[in-house]
Amino acid sequence: MAITDEQARALSELTAAALSTADVQETLRTICGIAAQAVQGAEGASITTFSEGRPSAVAFDEWSRRFDELQFTEQEGPCLDAFRTGNAFRVRDMAADMRWPSYLPKAVTYGARSMVSLPLSAEGKVLGALNLYSRDPEAFDAEAMSMAAIVAAHAGLACQVAAAIYGHRELAEQLQQAMQSRAVIEQAKGVLIATRHC
Repeated sequence: MAITDEQARALSELTAAALSTADVQETLRTICGIAAQAVQGAEGASITTFSEGRPSAVAFDEWSRRFDELQFTEQEGPCLDAFRTGNAFRVRDMAADMRWPSYLPKAVTYGARSMVSLPLSAEGKVLGALNLYSRDPEAFDAEAMSMAAIVAAHAGLACQVAAAIYGHRELAEQLQQAMQSRAVIEQAKGVLIATRHC
């Protein structure tokens, strides 16, 4: 598989995504945009995450988000199975595939005809699923699948780095607030000691 200059740039942007965004949600949206550019045939991209046991979607565009949310409503679909099993799923033609009988016909009515869902993993743990959508059937060939797997691997690491960075930033802010509160408490103790001659 030959990687184009544009795809190589997209992969390097994935590596830096966690360092160049303001929070985890923005990192995920950035990853979706990069994935849609890097994988040939993709017209939209989303990431399904599972915080507190419930699925949620972050998308490059509203068109893509709709398909993830439809899977959550129908309680079936490739992104849910990619997360549950850790396997990649390719739907060549949503109008002909019978694996998700409640989800796929509804997705076709919203304009999607093919999709790919890949698990996002880091350190052996599945964090979510990267989903790529197209309005055309057979949009994702073997080369597109290979690139999607590379993007998903980089995206999983970027998600882990973003979670760590923003988790540490939040902890640092909490510690800073605690230190500021501690200073006020010490001042109050000083006032009490002075006024009560303790």
